[in-house]
Amino acid sequence: MSTLGEDAADLLLRARTGSRDALGEILRRAGPRLLAIVRLRLGASLRRQVDSADVMQATFLKALGGLSGFRGSEPRSFAAWLAGIAENEIRDLADHHGRQRRDAKRNVDLEDHPEIRELAAAVRSETSRIALDERALVLERTLESLSAEHREVIVQRSLEERSFPEIAERMGRSPDACRMLYARAMAALTMRMELKS
Repeated sequence: MSTLGEDAADLLLRARTGSRDALGEILRRAGPRLLAIVRLRLGASLRRQVDSADVMQATFLKALGGLSGFRGSEPRSFAAWLAGIAENEIRDLADHHGRQRRDAKRNVDLEDHPEIRELAAAVRSETSRIALDERALVLERTLESLSAEHREVIVQRSLEERSFPEIAERMGRSPDACRMLYARAMAALTMRMELKS
């Protein structure tokens, strides 16, 4: 199932042409998955020092500010695009963590993007609601208990919605090997989720 649903192409087109309703709907639909990606990509160590919801909010604001530059129309490409923005945000955090001053490049100046200024409040509100979803936390904890390669293939396929050829390139495996790895990883995840219920 895609992040944005069956009407994703229309929703993205409307958002690109300035529809605030479409942008709000994108936030509502993509938020839970993006927060899971952020939490899992941060890892336990960095997550103790950085608020996942803040990273998600910064990712959304950067995405909304650059939505006109997004060229895809498929939900999978949008999910991967968001995941890439989040990965860059997390990489910046990891690289600059521990400094006393914030890296000014990480901040999105809403004055430069008046079209999204009003949406910033919606992003903050939606981020808070998503961060409190207990079911998502159980899933994330279960994913963290899997091996690194099982967790990685699930994140890339199920959360970032990447194709098996894309995953293969990123993981240095063949697409068929990634399909088998994904099947084993999902079986392990299902078994552990059943044990927790």
